Amino acid sequence: MRRSTIKEYNKLSENLSNYVTRMSYRFLNLCVKAEPASLLPVEVMIDGELQHLEKCSMLSKKDDYNFVIIPNFDEDMPIIGNGIFAIHPEFKQKLETMKVDVLDENGESKTQEVRYLLITMPVVDDDRYDILKEGVNVAYEECKTQMETTGKVSQAKFSALAMEESQEELDRLDKELEKMNKQWTDHRDKLYEAKLQEIEDAHNKWLAEKAEIDQKRMEDEAAHNEHAARSMKLNQEEDA
Repeated sequence: MRRSTIKEYNKLSENLSNYVTRMSYRFLNLCVKAEPASLLPVEVMIDGELQHLEKCSMLSKKDDYNFVIIPNFDEDMPIIGNGIFAIHPEFKQKLETMKVDVLDENGESKTQEVRYLLITMPVVDDDRYDILKEGVNVAYEECKTQMETTGKVSQAKFSALAMEESQEELDRLDKELEKMNKQWTDHRDKLYEAKLQEIEDAHNKWLAEKAEIDQKRMEDEAAHNEHAARSMKLNQEEDA
């Protein structure tokens, strides 16, 4: 194939990759689980310098739904908390402490309490379930439209370049284009379905926990009412 055809092919491949990657990044910021990528946009102003979160703190995952963030300097705790809130106000923040072993100035081991921020993902209740699904669908449809539009533009350019290629090269190009489109379309749809399933699982988890709490509350109320009824009956019998 000619250089101009290969250049257009590579350009299309890069565009499709960028669209799907951008969609995936948006999915990560529609948080269900604790995704480290969701904290990448967080920046904080420290001593007049705008810093990314990873530069001014240590970040780790406690479990699937919690981050632990330890500032490099404890005095930066409020600034870091505000920086996270600015990007993800839905995240729950709680100040906690942990004991860690450190070395003193003499190289001796000692135990020290360290403050940290516990960042917890919000539950996927009915309201958040609808918001997350809407956000995922918007991101998916935008990606789909971008891919289709770019594909049509590239196809027009390939048609203009066709007169410079042999039939054998055109057949080869068609096969490669079909393969590329299938690759990125399948990957896009796989990410979409996986994100919807993640939301569905988290919502079902919340429903199950809510049902258990409601059941416990009804049992407690029934027990309370039964106790009240017995007390009333005993009082009536004593009065008689």
